[in-house]
Amino acid sequence: MKKKTGKKPFFRIFWIWEAIYYIFRKIKKLPETWFVADENGNVAILLNGAFQKHESNPPYKKSRGIILLDLAKSENILDAFRDYDLSGVEPFQLLVYSHNILFRLLWDGTVKYKVLLDTNKSYLLCSSTLYNDEIVNEREQKFKKFPNNKGINSQKIIDFHKSHLIEKEPNIEESVKEKYSTASITQLVITEENLDFTYHDLIEKTIQTKRNEKKTLV
Repeated sequence: MKKKTGKKPFFRIFWIWEAIYYIFRKIKKLPETWFVADENGNVAILLNGAFQKHESNPPYKKSRGIILLDLAKSENILDAFRDYDLSGVEPFQLLVYSHNILFRLLWDGTVKYKVLLDTNKSYLLCSSTLYNDEIVNEREQKFKKFPNNKGINSQKIIDFHKSHLIEKEPNIEESVKEKYSTASITQLVITEENLDFTYHDLIEKTIQTKRNEKKTLV
C-alpha cells in the first residue's frame, strides 16, 4: 500500500474536465481526455503531433489522452513531464497555462521540449498530424487580425473556429476529410473571478455551459 504524502496534485480535476470526459467517454469508451482544468485556472490541452507531421506506427504503449490525465494528477506538471517515460508513445504536445505562465510541452518521439510563451501575445496552435504548413500559415494570418480589432469576444473566437472546421478547409486532402470531421469545439474563458466553460457538440448540435468561481491562489 502506497503511503499518502499529503501533497496536492498540480491539477484537481473538477467539473470542467468531467463534462468533457463523460461526453468523450461515450465516443471512445476509454478513460482519457484532451482537456483538464482546475478551479485555480490551471489548464492543459492536448494536441496530436509535435513540431512536424510524423508517420503513425501503432500499436503504441499508451494513449496520449491517458498520459495527460497522469500528468494532471501530479504535484507539478513540469516535473512530471520531465520524469515521465514516453518511450513507445506517439508524438504529442500540451498547451499549459499555470500560475500565470503559458508554455508548450512537446514530445517528438525521441526528445522532450519546453517552449515558454508570452502571455501578452495571442497564439494559434494546430495539430501537425492534420494540417500542413500552408493551412497553418493561412489560419495564423487571419488569427493575427483579432488583437487589432475592437469588440472581440468569446463568441467571435468560436465563430472563427467554426469557419475552419476540417470539412470546410479547401486545402485539406479529400482522403483526410473522408476519415475525419470536427466533433466539437471546447472553450474556456479565464477571468479574475470566474472560469467560463463552453462545449459545442457539433455532432449532436448541442451546447453545454458551466461557470465556476475561480479560487484565489496562495
